[in-house]
Amino acid sequence: MEFRELTVKDYPAFLKLYNETFPVEERRLYKSAEHVADFVKMKGGKFAGFVYDDGGDDFLGFLTYWKFENYIYIEHFAVDPAHRSKNIGRSMLRHLFETVGENVLIEVEKPTTEEARRRISFYEKNGFKIREDINYVQPPYSAEQTGVEMLLMTHGDVVLRDTRDLREMLTEVYNVNEGV
Repeated sequence: MEFRELTVKDYPAFLKLYNETFPVEERRLYKSAEHVADFVKMKGGKFAGFVYDDGGDDFLGFLTYWKFENYIYIEHFAVDPAHRSKNIGRSMLRHLFETVGENVLIEVEKPTTEEARRRISFYEKNGFKIREDINYVQPPYSAEQTGVEMLLMTHGDVVLRDTRDLREMLTEVYNVNEGV
């Protein structure tokens, strides 16, 4: 098993797991693997990702992120459901901390379901802290979607005084330019 950069050959398998794992309001509406490739190219290196490879053609999980001046923002992170509870997610976070940086920001669903509570607990066990001091709504990715009330969690030394400290992330990831 190994980590490797998310590449064009991975996009079909990435899209399958991505679409199965995330609710429609929490994901980009990629139309195809080519659409993913165009998006990555358009972002000019600001957006990156890696996969956890089983040594074959498929991967067991992926993590996509943006590198900003003061922190790394994890946009999407998933492990194939058939391979959960095998420490793959923990290994992927450790890989991110060691190779990209330890100051990390992530959005999580509010703890209204057992799955959301498990997810928050997973991040807490991996050194993340809930930022209850900031009310946050994930902006919609497109006009067809609506915003989602979420929690922010941070790892390391991420300084967030209020949503103004999220300006770069909101602009780059969600194309939000007003009110930040």
